[in-house]
Amino acid sequence: MSAKKKIWIAVISLVILSAVIIGGIFLLNEGSQAEEISVTDAQAFVNQELDKMASTGVSKLIAEKNSIVVNKLSYGKEKNAILECTVLTVDVHAAVSPRYDEFLGTEAKDELGMYKSRSVFKKEFSEKLKEIINEADPVALSCSIQIYDTKNGWKVYAEPLVLDIVYGNCGKIEKDILSRTTYIDENGVEQEIGSTNVTKGFVESFGLRYDERKPETGNWLVRTYNSLKYDFDRIFIQHARWKTILDGLWVTLKLTFFALIIGILLGFVIAFIRCTADKLPKKNFLLSLLNIISKLYISIIRGTPAMVQIMIIYFVLFMPMGVSKFTAAVVCFGLNSGAYVAEIVRGGIMSVDEGQAEAGRSLGFGYLRTMFYIIMPQAFKAVLPALANEFIVLLKETSIAFYIGLGDLMYSVNAIRAATYTQFMPLIAAALIYLVLVLVLSKLVSILERRLRNNER
Repeated sequence: MSAKKKIWIAVISLVILSAVIIGGIFLLNEGSQAEEISVTDAQAFVNQELDKMASTGVSKLIAEKNSIVVNKLSYGKEKNAILECTVLTVDVHAAVSPRYDEFLGTEAKDELGMYKSRSVFKKEFSEKLKEIINEADPVALSCSIQIYDTKNGWKVYAEPLVLDIVYGNCGKIEKDILSRTTYIDENGVEQEIGSTNVTKGFVESFGLRYDERKPETGNWLVRTYNSLKYDFDRIFIQHARWKTILDGLWVTLKLTFFALIIGILLGFVIAFIRCTADKLPKKNFLLSLLNIISKLYISIIRGTPAMVQIMIIYFVLFMPMGVSKFTAAVVCFGLNSGAYVAEIVRGGIMSVDEGQAEAGRSLGFGYLRTMFYIIMPQAFKAVLPALANEFIVLLKETSIAFYIGLGDLMYSVNAIRAATYTQFMPLIAAALIYLVLVLVLSKLVSILERRLRNNER
């Protein structure tokens, strides 16, 4: 059986196995039934849980003014109970939306001319909103509230639609305000909002915070699967964060490519200088000086960490001159790679039998032509595996470029970690991307090695 057929069989088997596992997970979860709960207990539980979500700010005042009556109770297929409710509440959106411009046009600076913090705006807006809400007329609304029978007891599924009904469309207000960039002043002129603290303070004044995630009621396999799916969606899909990773990956690839070009050119030149200085019987002053400089360069680069090098090159040398971070990173990794490539190539040149050089001279070739046509091709084949390993190391080593603020792959991953407060998935995603890149590069090198062997035959 050919290797290609074996690969296809392995892939198909893996797909079938994955489908069986996922199907089994959901089959194990079918037929779940929630424990029975009385209408009275359900009503008390819902009121208690929803009040917890309105612990501060304006939403707490709304919670004190509203009431929920459970009219009907039925059971769903996901270990849940569906409560048909009537909610007596205040329509905050109807009362506040006509006065958006009044809030957004609030003076962003204090008496001393300093910009107010969002906590100051939050306090100011809370007082205004409380006055508006106290004057608003209550309204009766209908909604369905779902509660789930989890391993830790009953949990409310606080959907945004339900919370908007219970808390007078606070969610609509938050969306309206966060999407606004202008307001109309007292003279009817459209003005830009002076500070983001204004909008943030207004949104935070409601103090309504909740988890939109549906409670887990299944077995541990289902819970694990749903948790991973939810985290994946929250971390990568929401806010199109996957685009951030692609942008960082593109920077990493460009950085590796340009650094690789510099490393190869510099490495071959230095290897040629060192080998020439060792082999030529007569040494001139310039060649000796270049040889000393090459040895010093290799010693410094190989004797210091790459992270220290990139910080010195950017913060000490390039940043004062206004050179970009990308250019600094390319120069740093190019110089770093050049030192290792030089030693690899020098070792390959020195490993070629001296008789090859003598054969070249017997054919009338000079030193340069002998090196170019006879020595270098043999040396390149000998050092190709070592060079490939150096290229792989270079690709992985570029991950430290985020220390100077370059927006590479690791910088993007760290930005996602900071935004989502999650470590596992972003770091695993980075590891998998680097792994795929290394595997692709290794495959390309193996193809090149195979073709070189075929040419020898």
